[in-house]
Amino acid sequence: MSPTFNGIIFGILGLAALWGITKNIRTGTATSRGWTCTLDDNPIGFCLIVCVKAAVIGLAIAEIMYALGLSGDPIKDIQHAFPFLPTRP
Repeated sequence: MSPTFNGIIFGILGLAALWGITKNIRTGTATSRGWTCTLDDNPIGFCLIVCVKAAVIGLAIAEIMYALGLSGDPIKDIQHAFPFLPTRP
């Protein structure tokens, strides 16, 4: 797939994650695949869910920068850092 298409897709995913983070912080409840954590009852689980969504935003920003030609391919950088991950063609 072209870098521009990847940038658009990851941009949409980043916006969805940003919307989810703001919704979670406003309500104090985070949900991920049927698992619900409230800030008062399980603060670590709440923080983990919010941090994973923040990582998606970071990856989205990196993909958009790659699509605009401002940085290298973030997926290749991740595969270089973690050699046990499968490589893409």
